[in-house]
Amino acid sequence: MAATRITPDNDAVVSEIEITAPPDRVFRSLVTRDQALQWGSNDAFEMTLWEMDARPGGKWHFVSKERKGTNAGRNIDHHGEILAIDPPRLLEYSWFASWHPDPSHRTVVRWELSPTKAGTHLKMTHSGLAQLPGVAQGYSQGWPGLVQSIKNFVEK
Repeated sequence: MAATRITPDNDAVVSEIEITAPPDRVFRSLVTRDQALQWGSNDAFEMTLWEMDARPGGKWHFVSKERKGTNAGRNIDHHGEILAIDPPRLLEYSWFASWHPDPSHRTVVRWELSPTKAGTHLKMTHSGLAQLPGVAQGYSQGWPGLVQSIKNFVEK
């Protein structure tokens, strides 16, 4: 299971996991549409759109639909721009989400992949959250499951 924490300043959520696959395989799962559509859907959300122009300055966009609860059927829009990319070690992009209290507030998601004897250490950091009250807590509940989904997908 992913180890996840909120930084003391409430600005970032950090989720880390070990994956028994090489970094290039894990990296491809982060930037390849068909793969992201598979690991990005779960019992709570269905990823209905996923696009990424995986180059510096390239745009990315995904939409997920809530499957359960009072918001079932609601589309959640996420988008941004690639800030840094160094395959298979680093992917960083800006993150705007339609459900944030201020949807125009930019946050940043950074994926760091390090080779290990068993495969890959994946560290995901979602920062810029301090000005969005309660959002870090929500992401600390969501990112572990998504990181685990990536692990499950890549290892199968």
